[in-house]
Amino acid sequence: MANQRFLNSKFSVRLSIMIGKYLPQKTGYRISYIIASFISLFPNLNINKSIRVNQYIVNGETNTRKELDQISKNVLTHAGRCYYDYYHFYNRPEKLDAVVPLTEPMKEFIKFSQEKQGYMVVAPHLSNFDLVVSQMAYSGFRCNILSYPNPGSGYQLQNEIRTASGLDVTPLGDSSVEAKIIQYLKDGGMAATGIDRPVPGRKKRHYIKFFGKPSPLPVGYLTTALAADVPIIAVAAFMLPNGTYGFKHSGPIQLKKYQNKLDEIILNAETVLKKIEEFIKPAPEQWLMYYPVWPEHTKEGI
Repeated sequence: MANQRFLNSKFSVRLSIMIGKYLPQKTGYRISYIIASFISLFPNLNINKSIRVNQYIVNGETNTRKELDQISKNVLTHAGRCYYDYYHFYNRPEKLDAVVPLTEPMKEFIKFSQEKQGYMVVAPHLSNFDLVVSQMAYSGFRCNILSYPNPGSGYQLQNEIRTASGLDVTPLGDSSVEAKIIQYLKDGGMAATGIDRPVPGRKKRHYIKFFGKPSPLPVGYLTTALAADVPIIAVAAFMLPNGTYGFKHSGPIQLKKYQNKLDEIILNAETVLKKIEEFIKPAPEQWLMYYPVWPEHTKEGI
């Protein structure tokens, strides 16, 4: 996945920061559009293959190749717009209200984070989630963000920006981290993680249905929430037609106990993923997932 590694590299992140920080919106949007359009011209790039398959499945396997050409371009151009807006506004709280108005769902979610009850929060890579979280952080939101294990230089830089916004960031991967997070949740803390990046090498019997098809999606958030005995809240950001960003949450999802541990994980995961599907369906082209969520279908030459 060399294309994805480049996009998450320190050079790429620094370039995005420079564009967002120093260029006016009209120019920044235009450059982001040109870069995204150029990338979309190469359907054999891994990133484009992944986007095409993911969008094909989400759209009910109805798109033609020509339609997927345009859809892939739309996903990448939306991503470019999100990157520009994030790096342009994240450290300018006085201007954030114009692009991320503080809505009632945001206020409700901020209150969840301030309760003594612990919550595990899960989110898809939908639209400008980091910018929406930055706005909530300025308004009293408190959460421990669980980031990807062994983060590369680009991810590390992004985590530094999240920390500067007032959030705690904990990279996963160390076996001792999970025990600390479980205790943190038991003590009334809120932890959040991504839910839709596929896990390489996952055994097929551990696949979970997502949009009706088995997928090697992560389940660590579930084992942690079950161990801490806390509810899960599914959340998502999205862009409105006027260019501002909104926010949705599911409210607390109470996990069910099963005698069979594998059933307990898979059935609860599928319940949570149904909420994620509901978030993605209204705006699938805002789903910025660059890895193959259904890897077997990448061989179909979509």
